[in-house]
Amino acid sequence: MPIAVYDDWIAWYMYLVESIFDRPLSGDALQSARIFPFFSMIGKNLSVLLEIDGIEKKIEELLNERKNQPDAILFELAVANLYCKNGWKVSFIPESIFYKSPDLQIRKDGQQYWVECKRMQKVPDYSESERSEWQNRSLRLTNILQEYKLSYSVDIIFKVPVSQTGDNILVDCFNEYLKVYGGGNRAEIKTNDVEITFRPLDVIAINKELKEKDVRSNSPELIEVCVGKYESGGNYVSAFNHDELYKLGLDKNFDILNVYIDKVVSISILKWTSVSDHSINMKAKDVKRLLVKAVDQIPLDGPGIIHIGYENLDGPYVERKRFLKAQETIQGFDYKEKDIRAIHCNSIQLLASSNNFDWAETTCFYKQIHHPVLEHDLLLAESVSGFNRPHWEDDIENLERSK
Repeated sequence: MPIAVYDDWIAWYMYLVESIFDRPLSGDALQSARIFPFFSMIGKNLSVLLEIDGIEKKIEELLNERKNQPDAILFELAVANLYCKNGWKVSFIPESIFYKSPDLQIRKDGQQYWVECKRMQKVPDYSESERSEWQNRSLRLTNILQEYKLSYSVDIIFKVPVSQTGDNILVDCFNEYLKVYGGGNRAEIKTNDVEITFRPLDVIAINKELKEKDVRSNSPELIEVCVGKYESGGNYVSAFNHDELYKLGLDKNFDILNVYIDKVVSISILKWTSVSDHSINMKAKDVKRLLVKAVDQIPLDGPGIIHIGYENLDGPYVERKRFLKAQETIQGFDYKEKDIRAIHCNSIQLLASSNNFDWAETTCFYKQIHHPVLEHDLLLAESVSGFNRPHWEDDIENLERSK
């Protein structure tokens, strides 16, 4: 069963959004959480967006995007709507194969600016590599847990880069846990490379709850049933031997990702993170490459504004590091002859829970002396009262308070 339509992302996005309303028993909460806020923004502001010059061509480009990268255009639509909300007349600039051009032109009260939008790659290459290393190690443990029908919650903290640990490190630590503690109680195994907490799960209690509610396979709800809490943005793996599965939904052509669990023989939930300084630094991708490209798109005949958007997928410590990198890059950047008046780094954390979607958003704003003032500078929120510190700092405070 596919988990996405990889060769046509916009079709898959539209299916997920449509399923929220028309097929609520199907879909994928984690994937839907990434895109629903953008589609919600479009729906709420549709009449405004339809008045923008060039919107028809932009929508056509979104639906027939040759590069199969709709995230970039969704970001452009959000930025365009942002300036509309702030009272600017907005126009999309058609792309040309003969010369470079910005994405938008904005005008108000005799002022005119070019606006270029860049959205960062969703998952950095290092994160992909790290996840591959994690899967190599986690599969060795989950295979054993499934083979022997064992049920555990396993929390893993890598203190060094995952690639620098042994392939069997999780299995070795599990064997040590069984040898020292017998496997019947919660206990920690600590080495120079990892800290792992093992906790037995009560399968009888889990099955009782599965009988009482519809719980989709590989979902936040399943994590919540098993370990009591789903941490939005956490890296989870579930491994189970099912006894009874069932499907909900009436349309066999459109109801997919709709497998629910009624009973398990065994189930284990693995949650992992890396606190390695090297890992954090590598995942905190700088904005420099996108900034170079964005500045290059701004014409010489007028002042420009740049928006760089990125998702927060690797935790608050990575975002703190990225913020420091971006600040240093932007403040020390040589814009040469280009008149860049403002740079907005739109940092968005798209969140899923067991029963809802949400997001956290921070705009980091760097300005020159004369710049267009935005009363509202958040892309997805309708309004915000007062100044709030970056959302990742709240997350870090909560994490450190819970230690």
